[in-house]
Amino acid sequence: MVPTKKLELIERKIQNNCLACKGEGCGDCKSKSSRVKIYANANIPMDYWLLAFKDFKGDPEFKNQILTKLANIDEMYELGRSLAFVGNFGVGKTYAACCILKTALVAGYSGKYLQMSEVVNNLVSSKSDNSEYLDDLVNLDFLVLDEFGKRSIFPSDKTEQLFGQTLEYVIRSRFQNHMPTILCSNTEDIDDVLSGDFSRAFSSLRSRYLKIIVVGGKDFRKSGV
Repeated sequence: MVPTKKLELIERKIQNNCLACKGEGCGDCKSKSSRVKIYANANIPMDYWLLAFKDFKGDPEFKNQILTKLANIDEMYELGRSLAFVGNFGVGKTYAACCILKTALVAGYSGKYLQMSEVVNNLVSSKSDNSEYLDDLVNLDFLVLDEFGKRSIFPSDKTEQLFGQTLEYVIRSRFQNHMPTILCSNTEDIDDVLSGDFSRAFSSLRSRYLKIIVVGGKDFRKSGV
């Protein structure tokens, strides 16, 4: 969760930058602040709260595809469209995924942003009951799973076995029930993220339910954009 003081700072920034009220406070400020709280509760990183995808300066073909998704978020949910954004670091995969999730949340859908390492931590922890956590992953209207790659899995056969079984269950359940799921990966062949039978099972599911979008362009993190 984002600290309360950070939220308060963002809310003050929204109000101070508002052209309608010039810092006095108005309905527009309150509406934007309310949306920010929704984003925070969905675990969306703060970097993406105030970004709009119309300002994206990366791969133009990718931008057009995402803008179309954003304009048709209800259709994406009704059809159960799932996507995988694959590309190098810093090309806008997380940016796009978070913008889709923000649009869905504002439209009234449930959703959450999670990094794969966070999911691994929760699933392999012996300190908690995973049933409620799994139910949440399976039943959320929209789920973003970022950093989908081998480096997020701990180097342990037991961990990989447990996580592979659980992830396959989550992905299979979401795909077969047409629940929009967005994976972001730096791994060119995402079938290689898991190994053995889990890799083959994921490949089968992916080929039927998942649209892979390769994202080109430069690394905006290095350029400071």
